[in-house]
Amino acid sequence: MARWLLLACTSLAFASATGSAQQPACDVFCHSQLAERAAAAGDFAGYAAHVREVAVRAPSHPGVVYAQARAFARSGAPDSAIAALARLGRMGDTRDPNADSVFAPLRARPGFVSARNRLLSNRLPILDGRVAFEIADPDLVPEALAFDSTRGRFLVGSLARRVVSAVAPNGAVTPYIAHAPNMLRVVGIHIDAARGRLWFATWAPDSTHRDSTEPPSLTRLFLAELATGRIIKSWTPDGGRPGHLLNDFVVMRDGSLYLTDTEKGSIYRLRSPDDTLELFVQPPLDRYTSANGITVHPDERALYVAFLEGIARLDLTTRELTLVPSPDSVSTASVDGLYWYGNGLIAVQGIPTLARVVRYGVSADGSRITSGAVIERGLPVVQQPTTGVLVGPRFYYIANSQYGRLDDRSGRLAPQTRPPTRTAVRVIDLRP
Repeated sequence: MARWLLLACTSLAFASATGSAQQPACDVFCHSQLAERAAAAGDFAGYAAHVREVAVRAPSHPGVVYAQARAFARSGAPDSAIAALARLGRMGDTRDPNADSVFAPLRARPGFVSARNRLLSNRLPILDGRVAFEIADPDLVPEALAFDSTRGRFLVGSLARRVVSAVAPNGAVTPYIAHAPNMLRVVGIHIDAARGRLWFATWAPDSTHRDSTEPPSLTRLFLAELATGRIIKSWTPDGGRPGHLLNDFVVMRDGSLYLTDTEKGSIYRLRSPDDTLELFVQPPLDRYTSANGITVHPDERALYVAFLEGIARLDLTTRELTLVPSPDSVSTASVDGLYWYGNGLIAVQGIPTLARVVRYGVSADGSRITSGAVIERGLPVVQQPTTGVLVGPRFYYIANSQYGRLDDRSGRLAPQTRPPTRTAVRVIDLRP
Protein backbone atom coordinates (compact mmCIF):
# COMPACT_ATOMS: atom_id res chain seq x y z
CA MET A 1 0.00 0.00 0.00
CA ALA A 2 1.29 3.45 -0.86
CA ARG A 3 2.62 5.35 2.11
CA TRP A 4 0.33 8.34 1.62
CA LEU A 5 -2.61 5.94 1.81
CA LEU A 6 -1.19 4.31 4.92
CA LEU A 7 -1.18 7.71 6.57
CA ALA A 8 -4.57 8.74 5.28
CA CYS A 9 -6.31 5.48 6.06
CA THR A 10 -4.58 4.55 9.30
CA SER A 11 -6.89 3.45 12.09
CA LEU A 12 -4.66 5.36 14.53
CA ALA A 13 -4.17 2.23 16.58
CA PHE A 14 -1.26 4.00 18.30
CA ALA A 15 1.44 1.78 16.88
CA SER A 16 3.18 4.02 14.35
CA ALA A 17 4.79 7.43 14.22
CA THR A 18 5.98 7.48 10.63
CA GLY A 19 7.74 10.67 9.77
CA SER A 20 7.23 12.36 13.13
CA ALA A 21 10.96 12.38 13.92
CA GLN A 22 11.45 14.84 11.06
CA GLN A 23 8.89 17.29 12.41
CA PRO A 24 9.69 20.01 14.96
CA ALA A 25 6.46 19.57 16.95
CA CYS A 26 4.68 16.49 18.25
CA ASP A 27 1.84 15.64 15.83
CA VAL A 28 -0.79 12.89 15.95
CA PHE A 29 1.72 10.19 14.99
CA CYS A 30 4.21 11.36 17.60
CA HIS A 31 1.60 11.42 20.39
CA SER A 32 0.30 8.04 19.20
CA GLN A 33 3.73 6.48 19.55
CA LEU A 34 4.26 8.06 22.96
CA ALA A 35 0.86 6.77 24.09
CA GLU A 36 1.74 3.25 23.03
CA ARG A 37 5.09 3.44 24.82
CA ALA A 38 3.38 4.65 27.98
CA ALA A 39 0.86 1.80 27.81
CA ALA A 40 3.64 -0.76 27.32
CA ALA A 41 5.35 0.62 30.43
CA GLY A 42 2.14 0.42 32.46
CA ASP A 43 1.87 4.20 32.63
CA PHE A 44 -1.83 4.49 31.91
CA ALA A 45 -1.97 8.11 33.06
CA GLY A 46 0.66 8.94 30.46
CA TYR A 47 -1.26 6.92 27.89
CA ALA A 48 -4.44 8.88 28.62
CA ALA A 49 -2.59 12.22 28.43
CA HIS A 50 -1.25 11.51 24.94
CA VAL A 51 -4.64 10.20 23.80
CA ARG A 52 -6.15 13.51 24.91
CA GLU A 53 -3.54 15.38 22.85
CA VAL A 54 -4.48 13.36 19.77
CA ALA A 55 -8.19 13.90 20.45
CA VAL A 56 -7.68 17.67 20.48
CA ARG A 57 -6.13 17.45 17.02
CA ALA A 58 -8.36 14.76 15.46
CA PRO A 59 -11.65 14.87 17.37
CA SER A 60 -13.68 12.90 14.82
CA HIS A 61 -11.17 10.18 13.94
CA PRO A 62 -12.67 6.80 14.92
CA GLY A 63 -9.26 5.48 15.93
CA VAL A 64 -8.96 8.35 18.39
CA VAL A 65 -12.43 7.79 19.84
CA TYR A 66 -11.60 4.10 20.26
CA ALA A 67 -8.35 5.01 22.01
CA GLN A 68 -10.30 7.31 24.31
CA ALA A 69 -12.60 4.42 25.20
CA ARG A 70 -9.59 2.26 26.02
CA ALA A 71 -8.05 5.05 28.11
CA PHE A 72 -11.28 5.43 30.12
CA ALA A 73 -11.51 1.67 30.62
CA ARG A 74 -7.92 1.48 31.84
CA SER A 75 -8.29 4.44 34.21
CA GLY A 76 -11.40 3.14 35.99
CA ALA A 77 -14.04 5.24 34.20
CA PRO A 78 -16.28 2.51 32.73
CA ASP A 79 -19.28 4.72 32.01
CA SER A 80 -17.11 7.13 30.01
CA ALA A 81 -15.59 4.17 28.15
CA ILE A 82 -19.04 2.90 27.17
CA ALA A 83 -20.10 6.41 26.14
CA ALA A 84 -17.07 6.61 23.84
CA LEU A 85 -17.94 3.22 22.32
CA ALA A 86 -21.51 4.40 21.80
CA ARG A 87 -20.22 7.51 20.02
CA LEU A 88 -18.02 5.31 17.86
CA GLY A 89 -21.07 3.33 16.84
CA ARG A 90 -22.99 6.49 15.93
CA MET A 91 -20.07 7.47 13.71
CA GLY A 92 -20.49 4.25 11.74
CA ASP A 93 -17.39 2.40 12.92
CA THR A 94 -17.39 -1.41 12.86
CA ARG A 95 -15.00 -2.51 15.62
CA ASP A 96 -16.05 -5.30 17.98
CA PRO A 97 -15.11 -4.30 21.56
CA ASN A 98 -15.47 -7.93 22.65
CA ALA A 99 -12.29 -8.62 20.68
CA ASP A 100 -10.34 -6.32 23.02
CA SER A 101 -9.60 -7.65 26.52
CA VAL A 102 -9.44 -4.08 27.86
CA PHE A 103 -13.23 -3.97 27.68
CA ALA A 104 -13.85 -7.38 29.28
CA PRO A 105 -14.74 -5.89 32.71
CA LEU A 106 -17.35 -3.67 31.03
CA ARG A 107 -19.38 -6.37 29.31
CA ALA A 108 -21.95 -6.72 32.08
CA ARG A 109 -22.42 -2.98 32.61
CA PRO A 110 -25.49 -1.10 31.39
CA GLY A 111 -25.06 0.28 27.91
CA PHE A 112 -22.20 -1.93 26.80
CA VAL A 113 -24.29 -4.46 24.87
CA SER A 114 -26.22 -1.67 23.17
CA ALA A 115 -23.00 0.09 22.16
CA ARG A 116 -21.51 -3.14 20.83
CA ASN A 117 -24.66 -4.02 18.90
CA ARG A 118 -24.62 -0.62 17.22
CA LEU A 119 -21.00 -1.12 16.17
CA LEU A 120 -21.72 -4.56 14.73
CA SER A 121 -24.87 -3.33 12.96
CA ASN A 122 -22.68 -0.91 11.03
CA ARG A 123 -21.31 -3.92 9.17
CA LEU A 124 -24.64 -4.29 7.38
CA PRO A 125 -24.20 -3.13 3.77
CA ILE A 126 -25.69 0.09 2.43
CA LEU A 127 -25.36 -0.06 -1.34
CA ASP A 128 -27.28 2.68 -3.11
CA GLY A 129 -25.26 2.37 -6.30
CA ARG A 130 -24.30 -0.34 -8.76
CA VAL A 131 -21.24 -1.63 -10.59
CA ALA A 132 -20.60 0.63 -13.57
CA PHE A 133 -17.78 -1.58 -14.86
CA GLU A 134 -14.92 -3.78 -13.72
CA ILE A 135 -11.41 -3.00 -14.92
CA ALA A 136 -10.27 -5.84 -17.11
CA ASP A 137 -6.63 -5.70 -15.96
CA PRO A 138 -6.69 -7.27 -12.45
CA ASP A 139 -3.21 -5.89 -11.64
CA LEU A 140 -3.73 -2.26 -12.59
CA VAL A 141 -4.25 -1.15 -8.95
CA PRO A 142 -5.91 2.16 -9.78
CA GLU A 143 -5.97 5.06 -7.36
CA ALA A 144 -7.83 7.79 -9.23
CA LEU A 145 -9.93 8.31 -12.30
CA ALA A 146 -11.27 11.11 -14.49
CA PHE A 147 -13.95 11.16 -17.20
CA ASP A 148 -13.24 12.35 -20.73
CA SER A 149 -16.73 13.32 -21.87
CA THR A 150 -15.63 14.16 -25.42
CA ARG A 151 -14.41 10.62 -26.06
CA GLY A 152 -16.70 8.75 -23.66
CA ARG A 153 -13.88 7.13 -21.69
CA PHE A 154 -12.44 7.07 -18.21
CA LEU A 155 -8.76 7.84 -17.66
CA VAL A 156 -7.36 5.82 -14.78
CA GLY A 157 -4.04 6.21 -13.00
CA SER A 158 -2.17 3.09 -11.90
CA LEU A 159 -0.06 2.70 -8.78
CA ALA A 160 1.38 -0.64 -9.87
CA ARG A 161 2.14 -0.05 -13.54
CA ARG A 162 2.96 3.68 -13.39
CA VAL A 163 0.73 4.44 -16.36
CA VAL A 164 -2.43 6.32 -17.19
CA SER A 165 -4.82 4.02 -19.02
CA ALA A 166 -7.99 4.68 -20.98
CA VAL A 167 -10.83 2.47 -19.77
CA ALA A 168 -13.93 1.94 -21.88
CA PRO A 169 -17.40 1.64 -20.31
CA ASN A 170 -17.07 -2.15 -20.64
CA GLY A 171 -13.82 -2.16 -18.61
CA ALA A 172 -11.44 -2.71 -21.52
CA VAL A 173 -8.05 -1.14 -20.81
CA THR A 174 -5.96 0.68 -23.42
CA PRO A 175 -2.53 2.23 -22.71
CA TYR A 176 -2.74 6.01 -22.86
CA ILE A 177 0.36 7.46 -21.16
CA ALA A 178 3.23 5.14 -20.28
CA HIS A 179 7.00 5.27 -19.92
CA ALA A 180 7.11 9.06 -19.71
CA PRO A 181 10.41 10.31 -18.29
CA ASN A 182 10.34 10.48 -14.47
CA MET A 183 6.81 9.10 -14.32
CA LEU A 184 6.14 7.56 -10.91
CA ARG A 185 3.10 5.93 -9.28
CA VAL A 186 0.03 7.79 -10.45
CA VAL A 187 -2.24 9.34 -7.82
CA GLY A 188 -4.47 12.37 -8.47
CA ILE A 189 -5.77 12.79 -12.03
CA HIS A 190 -8.05 15.54 -13.37
CA ILE A 191 -9.23 16.80 -16.74
CA ASP A 192 -9.49 20.45 -17.74
CA ALA A 193 -11.83 19.89 -20.68
CA ALA A 194 -12.15 23.57 -21.56
CA ARG A 195 -8.43 23.75 -22.31
CA GLY A 196 -7.89 20.20 -23.55
CA ARG A 197 -5.58 19.39 -20.64
CA LEU A 198 -4.96 16.31 -18.53
CA TRP A 199 -3.21 16.83 -15.20
CA PHE A 200 -1.88 14.01 -13.04
CA ALA A 201 0.33 13.72 -9.97
CA THR A 202 2.82 10.93 -9.30
CA TRP A 203 5.00 9.81 -6.41
CA ALA A 204 7.35 7.04 -5.25
CA PRO A 205 9.64 6.40 -2.28
CA ASP A 206 13.19 7.69 -2.71
CA SER A 207 15.08 4.54 -3.72
CA THR A 208 18.40 6.02 -2.57
CA HIS A 209 17.18 6.11 1.05
CA ARG A 210 19.01 3.24 2.74
CA ASP A 211 18.39 3.43 6.48
CA SER A 212 15.62 1.63 8.36
CA THR A 213 13.22 4.57 8.58
CA GLU A 214 10.42 5.19 6.13
CA PRO A 215 11.97 6.69 2.97
CA PRO A 216 10.93 10.21 1.99
CA SER A 217 8.86 10.60 -1.13
CA LEU A 218 9.72 11.84 -4.59
CA THR A 219 6.91 13.48 -6.50
CA ARG A 220 6.13 15.09 -9.84
CA LEU A 221 3.13 16.81 -11.43
CA PHE A 222 2.49 16.28 -15.16
CA LEU A 223 0.52 18.15 -17.79
CA ALA A 224 -0.51 16.25 -20.92
CA GLU A 225 -2.48 16.99 -24.04
CA LEU A 226 -5.88 15.40 -23.49
CA ALA A 227 -6.48 14.37 -27.07
CA THR A 228 -3.19 12.54 -27.54
CA GLY A 229 -1.65 11.93 -24.11
CA ARG A 230 1.50 13.79 -25.17
CA ILE A 231 3.38 15.07 -22.12
CA ILE A 232 3.75 18.84 -22.29
CA LYS A 233 5.48 19.72 -19.05
CA SER A 234 6.18 18.55 -15.50
CA TRP A 235 6.88 20.17 -12.13
CA THR A 236 8.46 19.23 -8.81
CA PRO A 237 8.06 21.16 -5.55
CA ASP A 238 11.01 22.49 -3.57
CA GLY A 239 13.50 22.06 -6.39
CA GLY A 240 12.89 18.31 -6.59
CA ARG A 241 14.09 17.60 -3.06
CA PRO A 242 12.73 14.40 -1.43
CA GLY A 243 10.11 14.66 1.26
CA HIS A 244 7.13 15.88 -0.75
CA LEU A 245 4.11 14.01 -2.11
CA LEU A 246 1.81 15.86 -4.48
CA ASN A 247 -1.38 13.89 -4.18
CA ASP A 248 -4.69 15.40 -5.20
CA PHE A 249 -5.68 18.74 -6.67
CA VAL A 250 -8.55 20.84 -7.94
CA VAL A 251 -8.72 22.73 -11.25
CA MET A 252 -10.23 26.20 -10.94
CA ARG A 253 -12.34 27.92 -13.58
CA ASP A 254 -9.36 30.02 -14.73
CA GLY A 255 -7.25 26.88 -15.22
CA SER A 256 -5.11 27.31 -12.12
CA LEU A 257 -4.52 24.43 -9.70
CA TYR A 258 -4.42 23.96 -5.94
CA LEU A 259 -2.61 20.80 -4.86
CA THR A 260 -2.14 18.91 -1.62
CA ASP A 261 1.29 17.76 -0.47
CA THR A 262 0.55 14.79 1.76
CA GLU A 263 4.03 14.40 3.18
CA LYS A 264 4.24 18.03 4.32
CA GLY A 265 0.54 18.59 5.00
CA SER A 266 0.71 21.67 2.77
CA ILE A 267 -1.16 23.20 -0.17
CA TYR A 268 0.54 24.38 -3.36
CA ARG A 269 -0.74 26.60 -6.14
CA LEU A 270 0.09 26.58 -9.85
CA ARG A 271 -1.32 29.65 -11.58
CA SER A 272 -0.67 28.49 -15.16
CA PRO A 273 1.54 26.11 -17.16
CA ASP A 274 3.98 29.00 -17.54
CA ASP A 275 4.36 29.39 -13.77
CA THR A 276 6.21 27.50 -11.06
CA LEU A 277 4.70 25.70 -8.09
CA GLU A 278 4.02 28.11 -5.24
CA LEU A 279 3.75 27.02 -1.62
CA PHE A 280 0.35 28.56 -0.85
CA VAL A 281 -0.21 27.42 2.76
CA GLN A 282 1.98 25.50 5.19
CA PRO A 283 -0.27 24.62 8.16
CA PRO A 284 1.21 24.00 11.62
CA LEU A 285 2.85 20.59 11.42
CA ASP A 286 1.54 19.51 14.80
CA ARG A 287 -2.09 20.27 13.87
CA TYR A 288 -2.57 19.26 10.23
CA THR A 289 -1.08 16.10 8.76
CA SER A 290 -1.47 14.06 5.58
CA ALA A 291 -3.26 16.58 3.35
CA ASN A 292 -5.18 14.54 0.80
CA GLY A 293 -8.49 15.17 -0.97
CA ILE A 294 -9.32 18.72 -2.00
CA THR A 295 -12.30 20.48 -3.56
CA VAL A 296 -13.57 24.01 -4.10
CA HIS A 297 -16.77 25.77 -3.06
CA PRO A 298 -18.80 26.87 -6.11
CA ASP A 299 -18.07 30.54 -5.39
CA GLU A 300 -14.33 29.74 -5.49
CA ARG A 301 -13.71 31.73 -2.33
CA ALA A 302 -12.75 28.70 -0.26
CA LEU A 303 -11.26 25.25 -0.59
CA TYR A 304 -12.11 22.20 1.49
CA VAL A 305 -9.07 20.07 2.27
CA ALA A 306 -9.06 16.60 3.81
CA PHE A 307 -6.45 15.98 6.48
CA LEU A 308 -6.03 12.99 8.75
CA GLU A 309 -7.49 15.17 11.50
CA GLY A 310 -10.63 16.05 9.51
CA ILE A 311 -11.87 18.36 6.78
CA ALA A 312 -10.59 21.92 6.92
CA ARG A 313 -11.79 25.06 5.16
CA LEU A 314 -9.19 27.29 3.50
CA ASP A 315 -10.18 30.90 2.83
CA LEU A 316 -8.46 31.79 -0.44
CA THR A 317 -8.37 35.52 0.36
CA THR A 318 -6.90 35.37 3.86
CA ARG A 319 -5.27 31.93 3.53
CA GLU A 320 -6.76 31.08 6.92
CA LEU A 321 -7.19 27.34 7.48
CA THR A 322 -9.80 26.12 9.96
CA LEU A 323 -10.85 22.61 10.91
CA VAL A 324 -14.55 22.37 10.07
CA PRO A 325 -16.58 21.28 13.12
CA SER A 326 -19.12 18.47 12.79
CA PRO A 327 -21.66 16.73 15.06
CA ASP A 328 -20.10 14.15 17.37
CA SER A 329 -21.84 11.41 15.38
CA VAL A 330 -20.04 12.39 12.17
CA SER A 331 -16.45 11.52 11.27
CA THR A 332 -14.66 13.63 8.67
CA ALA A 333 -11.20 12.17 9.36
CA SER A 334 -8.87 10.60 6.79
CA VAL A 335 -10.98 11.34 3.73
CA ASP A 336 -9.33 10.38 0.45
CA GLY A 337 -11.53 11.64 -2.39
CA LEU A 338 -13.42 14.88 -1.65
CA TYR A 339 -15.94 16.61 -3.97
CA TRP A 340 -18.38 19.48 -3.75
CA TYR A 341 -21.84 18.54 -5.01
CA GLY A 342 -25.10 20.48 -4.63
CA ASN A 343 -25.00 22.13 -1.23
CA GLY A 344 -22.49 19.83 0.42
CA LEU A 345 -19.64 17.38 0.07
CA ILE A 346 -19.22 13.84 -1.21
CA ALA A 347 -16.33 11.98 0.43
CA VAL A 348 -14.63 8.61 0.17
CA GLN A 349 -13.20 7.36 3.47
CA GLY A 350 -10.79 4.43 3.44
CA ILE A 351 -10.24 3.86 7.16
CA PRO A 352 -10.31 0.04 7.55
CA THR A 353 -13.19 0.17 10.06
CA LEU A 354 -14.92 3.03 8.26
CA ALA A 355 -14.62 2.28 4.53
CA ARG A 356 -17.47 4.10 2.83
CA VAL A 357 -18.84 6.86 0.64
CA VAL A 358 -20.56 9.56 2.69
CA ARG A 359 -22.52 12.70 1.92
CA TYR A 360 -21.90 15.64 4.26
CA GLY A 361 -24.36 18.47 4.71
CA VAL A 362 -22.69 21.88 4.98
CA SER A 363 -24.09 25.02 6.62
CA ALA A 364 -25.15 27.91 4.40
CA ASP A 365 -22.04 29.91 5.31
CA GLY A 366 -19.79 26.92 4.63
CA SER A 367 -18.28 26.91 8.11
CA ARG A 368 -19.78 23.70 9.57
CA ILE A 369 -20.54 20.12 8.67
CA THR A 370 -24.17 19.67 9.72
CA SER A 371 -24.78 16.00 8.90
CA GLY A 372 -23.30 12.85 7.45
CA ALA A 373 -25.26 10.23 5.52
CA VAL A 374 -23.69 6.97 4.36
CA ILE A 375 -24.28 6.30 0.67
CA GLU A 376 -22.28 3.11 0.29
CA ARG A 377 -20.51 0.74 2.64
CA GLY A 378 -20.12 -2.97 3.15
CA LEU A 379 -17.34 -5.51 2.72
CA PRO A 380 -16.20 -6.88 0.36
CA VAL A 381 -17.94 -4.57 -2.12
CA VAL A 382 -16.45 -1.40 -0.58
CA GLN A 383 -12.93 -2.34 0.44
CA GLN A 384 -9.93 -0.03 0.23
CA PRO A 385 -11.92 2.59 -1.72
CA THR A 386 -9.98 5.60 -2.95
CA THR A 387 -11.33 8.37 -5.15
CA GLY A 388 -13.93 9.11 -7.78
CA VAL A 389 -15.27 11.57 -10.31
CA LEU A 390 -18.55 13.43 -10.69
CA VAL A 391 -20.25 13.07 -14.07
CA GLY A 392 -23.30 15.28 -13.83
CA PRO A 393 -25.42 13.92 -10.96
CA ARG A 394 -23.60 10.59 -10.95
CA PHE A 395 -20.60 9.76 -8.80
CA TYR A 396 -18.23 7.08 -10.09
CA TYR A 397 -15.67 5.78 -7.58
CA ILE A 398 -13.04 3.07 -7.19
CA ALA A 399 -14.68 0.72 -4.70
CA ASN A 400 -11.98 -1.93 -4.20
CA SER A 401 -8.67 -0.51 -5.35
CA GLN A 402 -6.48 -3.39 -4.06
CA TYR A 403 -3.74 -0.97 -3.01
CA GLY A 404 -2.95 -3.33 -0.13
CA ARG A 405 -1.31 -5.67 -2.62
CA LEU A 406 1.42 -3.14 -3.43
CA ASP A 407 4.56 -3.19 -1.30
CA ASP A 408 5.39 0.41 -0.55
CA ARG A 409 9.15 0.21 -0.48
CA SER A 410 9.85 -2.33 -3.23
CA GLY A 411 6.88 -1.66 -5.48
CA ARG A 412 6.26 -5.39 -5.84
CA LEU A 413 2.68 -6.50 -6.33
CA ALA A 414 1.45 -9.48 -4.32
CA PRO A 415 -0.10 -12.15 -6.56
CA GLN A 416 -3.80 -12.87 -6.41
CA THR A 417 -5.47 -16.16 -5.80
CA ARG A 418 -7.57 -17.60 -8.59
CA PRO A 419 -9.90 -16.44 -9.95
CA PRO A 420 -8.42 -12.93 -9.76
CA THR A 421 -10.38 -10.07 -8.27
CA ARG A 422 -11.03 -7.19 -10.61
CA THR A 423 -11.28 -3.64 -9.39
CA ALA A 424 -14.85 -2.38 -9.62
CA VAL A 425 -15.87 1.17 -10.42
CA ARG A 426 -19.28 1.77 -8.90
CA VAL A 427 -21.71 4.54 -9.75
CA ILE A 428 -24.17 6.29 -7.45
CA ASP A 429 -26.96 8.54 -8.68
CA LEU A 430 -26.90 11.51 -6.29
CA ARG A 431 -30.25 12.95 -7.31
CA PRO A 432 -32.95 12.86 -4.58
